[in-house]
Amino acid sequence: MKKFSVAAASMVFITLLGGCNSSPINLYSDTTMKKNEYNGIKAYRKGEFEAAFNYLKEPAGLGYKSAQYTLAFMFLKGQYLEQSTKLGMGWLGVAKEAGVENWTAQYDAFYSAASTQQKQLIDETVALYITQFGVKAQNMTCRRSTSPRRTFGEVKIDCTKHEGIVTEYDIQIIE
Repeated sequence: MKKFSVAAASMVFITLLGGCNSSPINLYSDTTMKKNEYNGIKAYRKGEFEAAFNYLKEPAGLGYKSAQYTLAFMFLKGQYLEQSTKLGMGWLGVAKEAGVENWTAQYDAFYSAASTQQKQLIDETVALYITQFGVKAQNMTCRRSTSPRRTFGEVKIDCTKHEGIVTEYDIQIIE
């Protein structure tokens, strides 16, 4: 069985759709997702949480770690979204695949404060999110930026999506 790249499969699919009077589909652009991630984080820092969510949901779902990290705190703090420790920790758990020490320390601190029942829900959610939104599931490579211009403890994670077949999952916004 042959596997098609996203670009090749999309071209075949779009060609077939042309005769069906179907709407064209949006193809993922790594550049667009990086811009959405950047704009979402910028909106979040300004307190524009609805705009932040709208920018971040797609890149987070496609495996971009900084978008996942920011979305985690939107759930944990109830910013535009209904407050949810379970969903917030799910996003924080998958974001920490990036290997950022501060993110892992935050996750560990929140996790250690959780009850046994909460820990079980968190573990299940993180495992699910890794299978759906993790680097392997979304065919991503992420690396930490070493730019000397980063100040005040800011961390930049540069993720790149590789060609290949991936599955897009809906983002759960209510427990």
